[in-house]
Amino acid sequence: MPEERSREPQEDFDLLAQFKAGSEDAFTRLVEKHSGTLINFLHRYTRNQSTSEDIAQEAFLRLYRAAADLEPGSAKLSTILYKIAYNLAVDYARKSKSRSDKAPTSSLDSPSAGHGEPAAGRAATPDAIYEANLRNEEIAAALAELPDAQRLAIILRVYEDRSYAEIAEIMDLSAASVESLLFRARQGLSKKLK
Repeated sequence: MPEERSREPQEDFDLLAQFKAGSEDAFTRLVEKHSGTLINFLHRYTRNQSTSEDIAQEAFLRLYRAAADLEPGSAKLSTILYKIAYNLAVDYARKSKSRSDKAPTSSLDSPSAGHGEPAAGRAATPDAIYEANLRNEEIAAALAELPDAQRLAIILRVYEDRSYAEIAEIMDLSAASVESLLFRARQGLSKKLK
């Protein structure tokens, strides 16, 4: 898998180069490749599937418009896309001012989306599923209580498996600021989940 991930940036920029050369299909492949993970990221933040899909669509539209100016460089294309989506999600939150009381921790495309999963090696008994659901609800509620920047940093690090450098790029922060945000977020979650 690490080898696959290391090819990702070049593959994305190859598709982008094909798009710049006139292949609309290449951009469609980029959208197909990244839309699922991007919508999941946005869903964990907005807690609304249609809103997540709308923001993702706008992010891809902005990427489409900016494609001519994008060149392979220091950031992966997926990081650029997440940065666009992050900014749109923050703008959405500011405009709506109506934040849900819970931020989902499950993925939209997981078989148990919205349902708890038993710990590895444990049978999926009704009691285990119930306990896992309760724990997921506790985590979601605690996550939703964090300040937006901390919540987004945790989502990017824990659920999206982004590196500190990628998070810094997406959130337009220094690596030290990301480290501090994540430290404070983990402390806050720890206190809320005791």
